[in-house]
Amino acid sequence: MFIPDKTFKEIILDSLKNEDRSISSLHRLLKEEGYDIHRLILTGYLRAMEDLNVVKAKDIPPSKVYSAPTTTDMDIYETIGSYCADLDMINDDKAAFMVYSFQKLFRRPVFLEELERSGIGPNLGNNVKKISSEERTEIKKVLNKRGIKTRYNDPAYRSVKPYDDELNEMILHFIINKFSASNLVIDTKQTKLGV
Repeated sequence: MFIPDKTFKEIILDSLKNEDRSISSLHRLLKEEGYDIHRLILTGYLRAMEDLNVVKAKDIPPSKVYSAPTTTDMDIYETIGSYCADLDMINDDKAAFMVYSFQKLFRRPVFLEELERSGIGPNLGNNVKKISSEERTEIKKVLNKRGIKTRYNDPAYRSVKPYDDELNEMILHFIINKFSASNLVIDTKQTKLGV
């Protein structure tokens, strides 16, 4: 998969995904899974995660019980894929726009595995071209140094058509939604009446 090794935060969230757990229960589960962490360190880590609203805690005497949040955040691939799925574009343009978005955000061509994580298949249309194997090898080297593994023969792509206006609209959409600022936006443009 196209993600670095799991962080301890992800390990804890995975452990809390199916059921709420006390510190003792979580400590035992983590130990069974091969994560031998001191109980006091786990307690401090859970409290920090609670302060950051990453986990929820409730007091059920004599214990404190932790749970994962009910809504999970989508990663960048799922977020952009979801946005593109709702666009009123033909499929070739949707695929090319998705490739263009990642290529601009990551400042590199995009691997097929990344596109698949976004919900798009290998049929990318005519507005996308496969990069050379030499360029792909160079990009894979840089990503490997950063701890990001890619599939062995995964092709990478670049959009041949620019989608700057569409990309700007998408970024504005995410910023407005992130800060719940839609009430500040006037959707209509005011025009002058000519005499």
